[in-house]
Amino acid sequence: MSTRAKNYLIIVLAAATSVSGFIAWNQNRRLTALREELLKASQSATTIKPKVAPVTASFTDPVAAPSKPAASAEPYAPDEEPGAARQRGNNNNRANFAALMTNPEFAKAMSLQQHAALDNRYAALFKQLNLSPAELERFKNLLVERQNSRMDVINAARENGLNPRENRDEINKLVSEAQAEVDANIKAALGEARFNQYQNYDATQSQRNLVSQLDQRLSYSSTQLNTTQSQFLVTALASGNAPTADQGGPGNWGGGGNRTTITDEVIQQAQSVLSPDQVAVLKQLQSEQQAQQKIRDMMRSSAGGNAPRTTGN
Repeated sequence: MSTRAKNYLIIVLAAATSVSGFIAWNQNRRLTALREELLKASQSATTIKPKVAPVTASFTDPVAAPSKPAASAEPYAPDEEPGAARQRGNNNNRANFAALMTNPEFAKAMSLQQHAALDNRYAALFKQLNLSPAELERFKNLLVERQNSRMDVINAARENGLNPRENRDEINKLVSEAQAEVDANIKAALGEARFNQYQNYDATQSQRNLVSQLDQRLSYSSTQLNTTQSQFLVTALASGNAPTADQGGPGNWGGGGNRTTITDEVIQQAQSVLSPDQVAVLKQLQSEQQAQQKIRDMMRSSAGGNAPRTTGN
């Protein structure tokens, strides 16, 4: 990335988005810089392989291959599998969403919705950071901007004809750079200490969700978790226990998202800070996790063993 283009991208990503009328203008400006970088990536790719044809509205994600071009209005073509037709429909919806984001009125509504959704994930962090109203609004704007940075790169890539298979590395690199620029702005806004709090909070999302599940189980008892106990469990679960990505069984049944496992070591550590009744509920959750894993394993095994055989013509 050239110094001039990078500086331009930094200026764009640092622009405030709190004023609703500024949102669409800021997005267009950032997209212009991204298009320049994607054009360079596309030109660089042509030195190794022939230039690819521009990707139509079926472009979705830098790590997923596009399906057939969305030219037909039919549910699916006569020779097209229903699954491919559904994927094509999803691609069309994403392309339509990208087009709507250029509408200032739609962009304003989306921004309000995204800001409202932040409390579902970051309310506890907002309380910990103890920010002023102006600092909190700035932080929220940057969080929304970081969420949108990936979409901005993907939309610009689609418009510049980058192929998701052949140019995956270039696209992912630009996504990482765009998010890194926003992270730098967040660090500048929060300061290093509070930025580290934010990063740790984000990294332990799965563990905190599990602790919240435990606390919910205890909510109708007389032994609810206190703040010290909750934080201890989050730390114990995060220590040497990275969340595992689980795709679930057939049809994603029983799975989805990241999972944090309650190990015997966590149970042993928890006994030093939890009451016997609280430990008993934690063990109950552990047993449920193990049962769910057994169900997933057996369903995967059953699906593999009963897979239809392919016969020759």
